[in-house]
Amino acid sequence: MKKNKTYTVDQLNKIAREERTLDEMIEICSLIDIFGCHEPMEAPPKEQEDEWRRMRGEYEPEPTLENTSFYVTEPDGTRYFYCGNTRIKVTEYFAEKGKTVSELVEDVVRYAARNGTTAKTSPIC
Repeated sequence: MKKNKTYTVDQLNKIAREERTLDEMIEICSLIDIFGCHEPMEAPPKEQEDEWRRMRGEYEPEPTLENTSFYVTEPDGTRYFYCGNTRIKVTEYFAEKGKTVSELVEDVVRYAARNGTTAKTSPIC
């Protein structure tokens, strides 16, 4: 066996299965780079750690509005918004295909301008 030759893991396994003397086995083991098999000194990126947690089934995502809230419509038509342990009865909401908030604000400004209404400002603003 050549001392400077590089062997793959499969080749080393095949060589180790053959009947060898103790000296030959020591020589085979001396070809293994034990420094190439160390634990990383730096922590892996957070995304990688999250992926490992997901693979192990330990992953619990950070609670956000998107993953802790949902709407439920009861059989009587009453709609509720749930977020964590909180339930809020929804009595008014924006329609899916209705005006946006900015369009509604524009409508309010136009209405106030037409009717001569002045806005009262709070000293807190």
